[in-house]
Amino acid sequence: MKYIFDLIVIGGGHAGVEAALVAKRSGLHVALITLDKTKTGRMSCNPAIGGIGKSHLAKEIDALGGYMAEATDLAGIQFRTLNKKKGPAVQATRAQTDKNTYEKAIQKKLSKEEIEIFDDEIKDFGTNKAVIEKAISKNNEYEAKAFVLTTGTFLNGTILIGHTKQEGGRIDEKKATGLEKFFEKQELKLGRLKTGTPPRLSSQTINYSLLEPQPGDESEAYMSFLGPKNKHPRQTSCHITQTNENTHKIIEENIKKSAMYSGLISGVGPRYCPSIEDKIVRFSEKKHHQIFVEPEGLETDWVYPNGVSTSLPKEVQEEYIRSIKGFEKAAILQYGYAVEYDYIDPRNLHKTLATKNNPNLFLAGQINGTTGYEEAGAQGIVAGINASLYVKNEAPWTPQRQNSYMGVLVDDLTRLGVSEPYRMFTSRAEHRLLLRQDNADERMYQTAKKLNIINKEREDIFLTKQNEKEEIKKKLQETKIMVSGVKKTTEELCKRNDFTEEEIKKITKQDGKNFTEVYFDIRYSGYIDKQQRELEKMKNLEEHSLGLVFDYKEVIGLSGELQERLNIKKPKNLFEASNIEGITPAALNVLSIHLKKIDALRAV
Repeated sequence: MKYIFDLIVIGGGHAGVEAALVAKRSGLHVALITLDKTKTGRMSCNPAIGGIGKSHLAKEIDALGGYMAEATDLAGIQFRTLNKKKGPAVQATRAQTDKNTYEKAIQKKLSKEEIEIFDDEIKDFGTNKAVIEKAISKNNEYEAKAFVLTTGTFLNGTILIGHTKQEGGRIDEKKATGLEKFFEKQELKLGRLKTGTPPRLSSQTINYSLLEPQPGDESEAYMSFLGPKNKHPRQTSCHITQTNENTHKIIEENIKKSAMYSGLISGVGPRYCPSIEDKIVRFSEKKHHQIFVEPEGLETDWVYPNGVSTSLPKEVQEEYIRSIKGFEKAAILQYGYAVEYDYIDPRNLHKTLATKNNPNLFLAGQINGTTGYEEAGAQGIVAGINASLYVKNEAPWTPQRQNSYMGVLVDDLTRLGVSEPYRMFTSRAEHRLLLRQDNADERMYQTAKKLNIINKEREDIFLTKQNEKEEIKKKLQETKIMVSGVKKTTEELCKRNDFTEEEIKKITKQDGKNFTEVYFDIRYSGYIDKQQRELEKMKNLEEHSLGLVFDYKEVIGLSGELQERLNIKKPKNLFEASNIEGITPAALNVLSIHLKKIDALRAV
């Protein structure tokens, strides 16, 4: 059968959902094709949204009218602020969610927006020269002007537990095949990556009296800028336990039985979310590793032990799980497993996320080598926006790294590629003082307005907030006090270390989230100006020779990871260094400072 749409999204994960919704908001006739529509929006791994760098992406999606943050608020059963003792630029909201409620909220939204969803598997594309005209399944053809492909871990996916290997993109779900042949014809570079998940435990069999409670600290926090409109469910607590020397001994004795260490897996796993086997091998000096015991919902018995992802055989999983404090009698409801899957080298993409070979095919999510719901959702909305603009024959939109984490994400992927699953951190953004999670709406508003992808309700909430901020700033400028015999405005005091935010609140008799946002806008203004000046200095990178740097371990301010990569690559100048994976403008600035020191020493 033949179907005709403006735009077709393939894949019903977090990337696919945001791509389909933004295309619909753009006024297009949209279809979403997925292997099983009852699992659209599913949280395949940990039941949480947000965290360091990730909440920034979730809030940028929200500021562009996306749905991830709203679904999080509707499903969030615990809210916490991470990095509370640090500055607001690196603070992050993390929400534990009810997995089933989140999934249902996504599906309800897609239904409300009247997006047509098909249970089908796309095997190939029909092209006219470089332009794709249709997506082809076994029994159907779907014609459209543009396509967004978001296959997640399903493209040629393999599930591994111990020495057992089976096809699939998630446990008990089939893989997607056929499209890898299309990419090979297009001469797009394919690679293999892997991810993993821990065993799920029965809550009724866990001895919580032996665990450390971890209650939420922000029940009134909201991921979406819409705030209390999307009411939270009942709030609950997580818990903490840890592995021990006996746990480590069991894993060490069985390490060769793991799919990771038996040679079954060729793909590279995420460095920043390693399996428990990786932790034991890489950090052999550590006597224990922390485990966050996270409920998967309010009405389910399933528990997610965050920190013990594994591909060990089932019997070994049972043994090491029951060696952990509080898990002595734990029943495993679903065994942990690794997933290996195909991805496309993202250097095959423009910054619009369109493939360089096919102008109307856009890729988003794990197919581009990323990991995480938020990274997927962010790519989904970027790809969905640009696919919609392509259909309308309008100029594309590229997020910029100086004003968004989306820009950092897209720039890193398309410029540097990946050698392991890419995860967002605040440390990747050289402008993080400006790119706070609380001002994502302000940073993205003009784009959202220009593209006409936010509704009047969102616009009214944003404009009201901006008016309130202007009033706060005006009062800070008008209120003056004597400091050391000199009259100073409270706006000036915001930049001083001898006055706290709380003291200025009392002086001006102002309070609330908007005050905090204004306070840090003012406090960081000088640093932001300095960053802009530094970027101007870094424009002519080829002029800065690195020939006199013999060992990058001598460069103070570089991470050990970057020192190692630079020592291997030995770039000739800062331009070559900028194209090495993981090198950010902040790292380039560190190198530039080091070069100045070398020049100063030579001049003596």
